[in-house]
Amino acid sequence: GGRDYASSQFNRVTQAQRQPGSAFKPIVYLAAMDPNRSPLHPPLTLASTLPDRPMSFNGWSPVNFERTYRGQVTVVQALSESLNVPTAYVGSELGAPLMVKTAHEMGIYADLPAVLPMAIGADEMTLLELTSAYQTFASMGEQATPYAVESVIDASGRQIYQHTPLTHQVIDPNVAYLMMGALK
Repeated sequence: GGRDYASSQFNRVTQAQRQPGSAFKPIVYLAAMDPNRSPLHPPLTLASTLPDRPMSFNGWSPVNFERTYRGQVTVVQALSESLNVPTAYVGSELGAPLMVKTAHEMGIYADLPAVLPMAIGADEMTLLELTSAYQTFASMGEQATPYAVESVIDASGRQIYQHTPLTHQVIDPNVAYLMMGALK
């Protein structure tokens, strides 16, 4: 919300579109590590090495925040240090349509243009969509539709409403477990 609900009912959690930036990178690595979705043979592991050097992808040349490069890094290093170039490389190997599909399966329903810079968070989405995607990691790969009311109890203490979660498995639980460890 804002300072005064009477003057603006704009909900920054459900309506504000903003770039997720590096918060999108775990979704890219998840897509590359999940053997049920990755086109890479074999799929990446946390110990897989990635190039970290200046690169260009059809005219787009991402750079790391510090503008330094390490030559080769592991997936877990690239993720923990939030490196742009190795993540863009992985995104180029996956293809933008797979990154969009994975994001949608994890709860990001925004109309994401299938372009490579999305790998480093260049698209826009709501905070609710991004947190919905992250809960999928925490729930061992089960995506749950966000909701606001858990239950309603009347004045007599009787429950008159109980939310029933809507969940479905979208990530291999083993891959979700590995991503949780990497994110820690």
